[in-house]
Amino acid sequence: MSASLLAKLLWSAQLALQGPWQGRLPFRSSAAIERAQKRRVRDAVSHAYRYVPYYRETMRRLGLGPDDLQTAADLGRLPVLDRAELQRDPEYFLSTARPRAEYLKLRTSGTSGRPMAVFRDVHMLFKEAAHGERRRAVIMKLAGKRIRYRAVRIETPTSVSISAARAFERQSFIPFGVRIVWRHLSLYDQPARNVELINEFKPDEIGSYGSYIEALFRYVEESGVDFHVPRVVTYGADALSVSTRRRLTERFGIEVLSIYGAIEAPSIGFECEEHLGHHLNVDLYPVRILDANEAEVADGESGEVIVSNLVSRGTVLLNYRLGDIASKHPEQCPCGRSLPLLSFVEGRIDDWLQGPSGELIHPQAAVKLVASEEEIWQAQIIQHSPNRFELLVVPAAHCDRHGLRVRLVRSFADRFGEGTTDVSFVESLPRTEGGKVRTVRSMRPSGDISGQPVGGSPP
Repeated sequence: MSASLLAKLLWSAQLALQGPWQGRLPFRSSAAIERAQKRRVRDAVSHAYRYVPYYRETMRRLGLGPDDLQTAADLGRLPVLDRAELQRDPEYFLSTARPRAEYLKLRTSGTSGRPMAVFRDVHMLFKEAAHGERRRAVIMKLAGKRIRYRAVRIETPTSVSISAARAFERQSFIPFGVRIVWRHLSLYDQPARNVELINEFKPDEIGSYGSYIEALFRYVEESGVDFHVPRVVTYGADALSVSTRRRLTERFGIEVLSIYGAIEAPSIGFECEEHLGHHLNVDLYPVRILDANEAEVADGESGEVIVSNLVSRGTVLLNYRLGDIASKHPEQCPCGRSLPLLSFVEGRIDDWLQGPSGELIHPQAAVKLVASEEEIWQAQIIQHSPNRFELLVVPAAHCDRHGLRVRLVRSFADRFGEGTTDVSFVESLPRTEGGKVRTVRSMRPSGDISGQPVGGSPP
């Protein structure tokens, strides 16, 4: 990707104008946000029909034209798109409006380790930078700084966000750290090394994968090392346990915020200071929640997250299955933002568990059995068969391992029936190639979700 001096100037000027306005947009009326959403739906559908092979062919086959898809609800008339289709042929979903060389290609191993590539255009890089002001407004408020706050990101050296940031800098006259002073640390370094670097930098915010945040603060707590405590911790990519969130808040006095996004849709939602869930950027990435029969569920009920990316003009994904399980909150957040609320992600559809009678059980049914245990820092739950579980547990320093093992074996037997539950105490949990830790893993055949899910939302 490259840009002329004039293009850099125009994009930079647009960002400077859009950023402050985006920070205030979540407080606009629901009607105003809906109007912006409808405008983006029409633009995205028109672009997809004209330039993206998959949508042009699919819409013609279904007898649909751009005028038939005017609202976010209308996008449900398109087939639900699975991740495997994007993995198999990423250029089928790539816009031909520009030469392929003008797009930024981003590649990830994917949650299950299967490679996936998406393409972003310059338009999206600058829009995402502006849209980020919505979540940054929350962080800056909690950090007590409006400008030049210091932020650490602990990521893999080749992460998607770092690649996008470098591409942004090449296209812009605005240095990436003009409002925020950034420091990138490696996810592959031991917590002891990163604690040293954090103490030198003294950040207001630390952001990373949830699993690394847990490992970092476990080291701090158990080693007793001097540590510069940030005002805010942000996490995404994988989960942060309930017990760790509680420790960070109560023991360290840190505000904890979750960010919801994916390589396919970077800014789906963000947590605010009320900590009730994720505010959905519905004007950018409208979300539907579907049951196993691809019917929309009522607010408050759990289902699969289906998202449409209305921002990208590179890889275009409309009515796309993310693989996450969540629910929409029926009520508005008391913070005053009009953007609706989504629950924190409850798990992934690939990780539904199988009960003794063959029924499928929500992964939270297993997660909640370990979440209330104060003596656990992290855990991974692996189901090998309906009556055989393997638990990998990272224990707290004061843990009574024998007592904990007895309680976990009993809890899993009560919930899933008599069988074998092996509990192993480990120093750390295995990561995927992309650096994530999967909380629940089902070893049943991939994609076998033909049973009837039971369990609904976690209590």
